Amino acid sequence: MASRLDAKPAVAKQKSRSVPQNADPRVEKTRALISASFVALLGRRSYDRIRVSDITRKARIGRATFYAHFASKDALLEVELARVVVPMLAELPEDSCLVDCTKLFAHVQHARDVYSSLTGGSTRFVTERIVQDALEARINAILAARSDTGTTAPEFAPRFIAGTLLTLLAWSLEQPAAPSAAALQDTFRSLVGRALA
Repeated sequence: MASRLDAKPAVAKQKSRSVPQNADPRVEKTRALISASFVALLGRRSYDRIRVSDITRKARIGRATFYAHFASKDALLEVELARVVVPMLAELPEDSCLVDCTKLFAHVQHARDVYSSLTGGSTRFVTERIVQDALEARINAILAARSDTGTTAPEFAPRFIAGTLLTLLAWSLEQPAAPSAAALQDTFRSLVGRALA
């Protein structure tokens, strides 16, 4: 008779890599709840005044649940930027400015309070760095796709483009009458296109 110690634990068989893995709907629901709570809080106070406990209280979840999904509030911000903001940057294949930011400019103007929260307060430099890193990653991906076609850009291009974009976003948030997304894209195109042409 085999003892319990001799028994092998049941191990789930790994599915084929070609079979898409379906995410657990409970995980998706919890992440959506955390995300919505985070964005709602960003609309009411600056990023530096939001604590993980505020997010968990608003989402009605425990701290352990939050940390099961995100390592920190900054990690949550990184995920939100990758999910919402980064996909708004579209490649402009035949343009020297490389990136169409019109959708992002329009989104920022629509959610001014959220973006003002990220660019204000004592953690401004931390959040700007997180935003810039996310933008640079997307721009690097665009440049990598362009290099496959033989088109290259200077090594400084991702940082320069992301920095210019951040500067325009911050400036637009400071204006009492928000510039249009098209006008901001025109300014972005003239600044970046001229530098990279």
